[in-house]
Amino acid sequence: MIRPKLSPRRPILVAAAALAGLATAFAASSPTLAASPSPQPSTSPTTSAPTPSASGTPATPAPEGPSCVSAADARYTHTFRGKRGEASITLVNGPLCEGEEQSFALVSYVAPSTKVEFPQYVLSKSVDKFTSVAKDEVGTRSTLKFKVEVPTCYTQVDFVFGDKIIDPLTKNDLYGNRKVGSPKGIGSRSEGPQAWYNGGGGTCEAAPEVVVESDCEGKVTFNLINRNGNAAANFVITTDKGYNKAVTVPLRSIEKVELDAATVDGQITVTANEKSLWTGTQQPPAECQEPEVGEPETSYESTCDELVLLVQNPKNGVSLTSTFTPSTGKPQTVTIEPGTNKSVRFPASKGLTVAVTGDLESAEPIKWTAPVSGCDEGGTGGGDQDGGLPVTGAAAGGIAAGAVALLAAGAVLFVVARRRRIRFTS
Repeated sequence: MIRPKLSPRRPILVAAAALAGLATAFAASSPTLAASPSPQPSTSPTTSAPTPSASGTPATPAPEGPSCVSAADARYTHTFRGKRGEASITLVNGPLCEGEEQSFALVSYVAPSTKVEFPQYVLSKSVDKFTSVAKDEVGTRSTLKFKVEVPTCYTQVDFVFGDKIIDPLTKNDLYGNRKVGSPKGIGSRSEGPQAWYNGGGGTCEAAPEVVVESDCEGKVTFNLINRNGNAAANFVITTDKGYNKAVTVPLRSIEKVELDAATVDGQITVTANEKSLWTGTQQPPAECQEPEVGEPETSYESTCDELVLLVQNPKNGVSLTSTFTPSTGKPQTVTIEPGTNKSVRFPASKGLTVAVTGDLESAEPIKWTAPVSGCDEGGTGGGDQDGGLPVTGAAAGGIAAGAVALLAAGAVLFVVARRRRIRFTS
């Protein structure tokens, strides 16, 4: 049997059909791959694209922390009620950056009139500030509130940038554009009403007082007081020696001025607001006024017959009472008035001593000693201290010399133990 010769196209068609079937089956099992177009090479840098949002718009990355401003770029809004002494200010574009801060002050003054006149003195003030947010803090205050006392007399109230308070206000020292709400300068950084007020009624008056104190060294202290007034008091201290000092004391305040003894020598006058408050001279306190007290002179002498103790009390001395107690015999208590002399006598005996106590005290008992010339002849040695006749004869010179030596030694053995302190009052 002869078979017909096969055509070469048949195997090719069968293979093509088989490949087509396999491709169809693979596509059916992987629809996602079948629908996805082939990736195209990118011509942009290899960066991650933003994740599309639900609306198809790329989302903005979240900030790492809160935004902040410098003090110079901070902006505010404020309120001001000058007649009531109230103000507030709000930071609208904060918080301030780390290390930044901004202070504000509300200040009330007493003024000469409802118009802008000077000088004006501070009555009350309130100071506060905005600060930055620390890394470990959640936030900071965005609004500051202020409250001050407003005087019932003529007044001015200012709300200002910064914490420097001007006291007193003068025509050459003003806040200027520091005032919150100013049309230019730092004050223009806040939006709101003008934050300054002039008003009130009635003249502001001081209530000056002075208290003068002296010490024992002659120094004088002037306590210049303006406790109850509603205006400053202008004190002037003068002396007839040419001293002149002006001191301004704000209301509800006290200032002290201390002058040494040389400065306050002579008449002193203190005035306030051109009215005399005090005139006088420096007077030490009563406890310092002690008169000069003279010291008594004491001595003793030994004769063959007796031991004599002598006390001379000067006219400027004080009354002295002491007890003289001998080692044998009776004690004697005597009083020596100023301007008088006393002698206390004890019979001589071997081993005799006398102790002195009271206003006068001896450092140790005073001993009787026989005169250096001896007592063989029974003489009495030197004369007494009450005006008796001197001893004459051959022994007189030696006895007298011994008595002088004993008097010199005895003069240092009496010690003033205490003195009566007497004080005089004017």
